[in-house]
Amino acid sequence: MDERLSLWGKIHKRWKESEFLSAHRVGFRLLKMVHETDSTVLPMNLLLICVNLAEVYGGLFLTSALIDSLLAADFRCGVLYALLLVVSDLVLGSIGEVLLKKVRTVQNRLWQIVYLWIAKKAISLDYETIQNPGAIRKLLSAERTCDMYGSVGIVVLNYGELLKAFLNILISVGLSLRLVLTRPAAGDIALLSGQEKGIGQAAVFLSMPGVSLLLFSAALAGMAFLSAHTAHKYAEKEKKFFQNHTGTEEKLTYLNNNIFFNYRAAKIIRIFGMQAMLLKNGERELNGMIRFYLRRIRTNREETVENLITSGLFNVFSYLLVVLKTISGAITVGAFTRYVGALNQFGSACASLIEYNAAIRRNAVYMGEFLAFLDVEEKHFHGTIPVEKRDDGEYELAFENVSFRYPGSAQYVLRNVNCRLDMKRKMAVVGRNGAGKTTFIKLLCGLYEPTEGRITLNGVDIRKYKPDEYRDLFGVVFQDFRLFSFPVWENVAAGYERDDDRLWRALRQAGAEEFVKQMPAGLETLLYKDTGEGVEISGGEAQKLAIARALYKDAGLVILDEPTAALDPLAEAEVYARFDEMTEGKTSIYISHRMSSCRFCDDIMVFDDGRIAERGSHENLLAVKGLYSQLWNAQAKYYA
Repeated sequence: MDERLSLWGKIHKRWKESEFLSAHRVGFRLLKMVHETDSTVLPMNLLLICVNLAEVYGGLFLTSALIDSLLAADFRCGVLYALLLVVSDLVLGSIGEVLLKKVRTVQNRLWQIVYLWIAKKAISLDYETIQNPGAIRKLLSAERTCDMYGSVGIVVLNYGELLKAFLNILISVGLSLRLVLTRPAAGDIALLSGQEKGIGQAAVFLSMPGVSLLLFSAALAGMAFLSAHTAHKYAEKEKKFFQNHTGTEEKLTYLNNNIFFNYRAAKIIRIFGMQAMLLKNGERELNGMIRFYLRRIRTNREETVENLITSGLFNVFSYLLVVLKTISGAITVGAFTRYVGALNQFGSACASLIEYNAAIRRNAVYMGEFLAFLDVEEKHFHGTIPVEKRDDGEYELAFENVSFRYPGSAQYVLRNVNCRLDMKRKMAVVGRNGAGKTTFIKLLCGLYEPTEGRITLNGVDIRKYKPDEYRDLFGVVFQDFRLFSFPVWENVAAGYERDDDRLWRALRQAGAEEFVKQMPAGLETLLYKDTGEGVEISGGEAQKLAIARALYKDAGLVILDEPTAALDPLAEAEVYARFDEMTEGKTSIYISHRMSSCRFCDDIMVFDDGRIAERGSHENLLAVKGLYSQLWNAQAKYYA
């Protein structure tokens, strides 16, 4: 008994882990997502299937009845059946066309919805998770596979065809069984003589219900075995094709999106004469892509030929069975057309069942990449405590024994950092490249979590706060800031409501007011040319807009990470001159390699090798003759 249970357990486990179930788990999950997004999609497809089947089988039955009426010289009934045939074709065909257009429209919309799902997932992940190479790889793979191999709309189409094939098989099998179980009328066989009588008796014997059922079952089993074998063989080949080809697609996508069709790369390509090198790379990857698709087309052709041979053999058997039933008198001539049509439908439905099941399995491999991205879990738990809203901006922020190393790295970027940030003061963070300055800011903003130690706000670990509310405390301009191909006002207002007075004030404080006023449409002017005929701006102008964005947020803490790196000396002097106005009543943290900026700050932290090596005012640190003094003097000598 235990052995039988163990055997059943193994069978159940293998079935549960089978590729068939795995593919359909992916498919059903996608169908559920589609239904939750638009509850009309699946019912509309089901209605279209029913209309199509009604059109097919209604036509078969009416045509059969029409032929029998004409052979019986019952022209009155013949005319009636002819009218019914025309009306049913007209009505069902019209309904089918309307539904088909609606279904295709919905499928096109689903193609776009997939990208919306990807975008929602991407922007909802915390910064540390989306910076993880594995998550980025899943994101790019999800986008690429959906774009190249079809997305949820294809899944709905495949399942619709699969359901249509299944219902078609049920109906045609019902008719086929009725044909198989119909007894021959052998009365006229006795009147025949010689060879004709022998053929008639053979037809009667083969048309007996038991014999017909046995032959039909054998043919059906043979077709199912051959079709399943073909489907499994080519599904394995398709899976290997996909797995071995993703690298080529990634490289070709990168070349197209980031180099060939990226106008910002054009000057680098021309200055350094990279055309031949890039085209050589592109040609290599394109040739790899072509070889892949040639192999895939050849494989698909081989699969099609094998399926055609299988269905062809079954169709030959089907015709022989119907002919035998007709010769033996089991069915009328009109019924002959009905059963031939039904058996043809059965054969094509079986082929469709195999074809679309294989398509679902192939599609599951591609869409599995998409679901893998949707299943990416965030690295850290999100807190639930709301942040206290304070008009006076008096918060207490502290680093307590904070150490940090980036995911996948064994090297610490910060080590045992302990400090308190004084509110409403101007602070500077300086140090050599790689000393940990920007990482310190990312940790402070909650973009990463400490590997060791904790950061507190008013004595509470910041991980316990709601992340969005905590990040609302900061207005930041990072070194690698980004502006988008949106109007100026959207780049500055970002995720906050538009207020033109605030916009102009922030632009004025950042020194961007004049050049924005000179733009063709002012605040409505589109930046860059990615989404239309926008305006190209310089690096310095872009940096001023990024500063304006940080100021528009009106956060309690303003952080400027290398805010003047792209500015000329006059523009830099203007930013420094406005620094008091920009950060009035706020806490400001200023990161810069230009030591002259430290003169404007009350408190300076000097980072070295991931630690705070020195801290104090400009005068005090110069007097210490330590690292700050070395950095200051190293730059000051060029201005002596």
